[in-house]
Amino acid sequence: MVKNRLVALLLAVSLLTVPAYAATPEQQSDAALLHSLGLLVGAEDGDALDRAMTRAEGAVMLVRLFGAEEDMPAQTYPIPFTDVPDWAVPYVSWLYQNNWTQGTSSTTFSPDTAMTCDQYMLFLGRALGYSDNQTAGGQTFLTAAAYQAGRGQTITRGQAVSLTVDALFATRADGKQLAQALAEQGALDAELLAQAAAERPVIPTVDPVALQDSTWQVVNAGGGQYQIVRRQNGRERAASEITVTHAITETGADGIFGYTEQAIYYFDPQTLQHVMIGEMPAFFSNTAQASIDALGSVNGTTLFYFCEAGQDYRFYTWSPAQGWQKVLDYTGRLTDINSLSTVEGKYFSGAFGILSLGAAGNVEVLTRTPCYTMTLLGGILYFIPNDPAEQANGYSNGGRQVRMLAMGQESVVLTLPNTSAYPICLETVTGATAEGVITARGTWHDRAQGQWHVMFSGKGSDVKVVDADNQHNVPNDLDGLYSAAQHMQWWADTLGLSVGRTT
Repeated sequence: MVKNRLVALLLAVSLLTVPAYAATPEQQSDAALLHSLGLLVGAEDGDALDRAMTRAEGAVMLVRLFGAEEDMPAQTYPIPFTDVPDWAVPYVSWLYQNNWTQGTSSTTFSPDTAMTCDQYMLFLGRALGYSDNQTAGGQTFLTAAAYQAGRGQTITRGQAVSLTVDALFATRADGKQLAQALAEQGALDAELLAQAAAERPVIPTVDPVALQDSTWQVVNAGGGQYQIVRRQNGRERAASEITVTHAITETGADGIFGYTEQAIYYFDPQTLQHVMIGEMPAFFSNTAQASIDALGSVNGTTLFYFCEAGQDYRFYTWSPAQGWQKVLDYTGRLTDINSLSTVEGKYFSGAFGILSLGAAGNVEVLTRTPCYTMTLLGGILYFIPNDPAEQANGYSNGGRQVRMLAMGQESVVLTLPNTSAYPICLETVTGATAEGVITARGTWHDRAQGQWHVMFSGKGSDVKVVDADNQHNVPNDLDGLYSAAQHMQWWADTLGLSVGRTT
């Protein structure tokens, strides 16, 4: 069976301050596998798995996947493309001769242009004997949703490597596994292939009907070890064959997980049969101080945080389709995490900012501002930095708008006035009523002297000042005004607002 991870398509969405996409441990493992099978040769800069794959590089990988590289020295079929470098001409020529590519125009192949996910998916579908319509329609090892999500998205070499490995172990249109067919042709070493196939974990498909009314429990097995048990209608239905030092079952049918100092395991929710999905040393320098927890799942994709030494956090997603995908790094103490489910997926907020886990398994970082968020009428309140360039250590002060996400829709629920003399930025959402009245704290920053806080309350653009700092180190314009009431009035006059009371 194929280890059906598809592709890390949706991490290429607009992430506010996330570092450049990095290759996952699984992609590195897949690259090593392709190296051993002779299907991958490194570029001048090594494997460069985090770099976009060019069309020329894609052509080479595809020819190898078709098992045709041994024909390259004799490949002389003429091509109409005038922009192909000499080293790539035999590969492009073979693809053109077999009608696998028509170039980007009548005379160009655009070898240095980045290949897109959907283009590579179509090539893989052709290698498996499927038409482009069948590939786009989800009839290969890829889903139609994955194809649509990948349209126009640049594919990295690491993503292409993992997709290639998935295709290698997929079934062709004629019913034969591609890897087995290549071995029979002599294009792959059969012994190496058999070893690789034995090491690939198989993630079973979850049957939600069979899991109705099921609950999962963590049972102390003694000696610091725990076993996972599934109960249904009051009776034990399955138990894990192995024990772990930590078990995570909160995600229910979307995923049961456990880990030791050596490995991370996925447990089939129905049978609780285990599959190793990662080695702990690949994620941690000191596994004895390591911890993992699941924040929540959407349609089989689970969002985790990995913690090392109590303050270095990394957020990952895992799914049978995509494997491990890194989302975000965060250093500090992880405060309470707020979670909200919507028709579009789930939102998670805390000191690290706000992450959105969509129904398709894609993750978006809405903000890395360390602001407090809360739920209101089924929505999550937050604000986005108004000037991402004004940041220190990846963080910035919030903008002037409090926004709410509810039922997959975003709306602005509070807007502060915009002034140039004392530009107030939101810092914290502190309260909300069922009528939609928001209370929030704003801050004016004077880099030379300090900062001053002002509390606002209101709805939409109808905002009032309800509290202010009562300090002696005030702006020059406030010199001599030391009472809270005077401070509130000064800020209200300066910002063109009125003074009110906290709702």
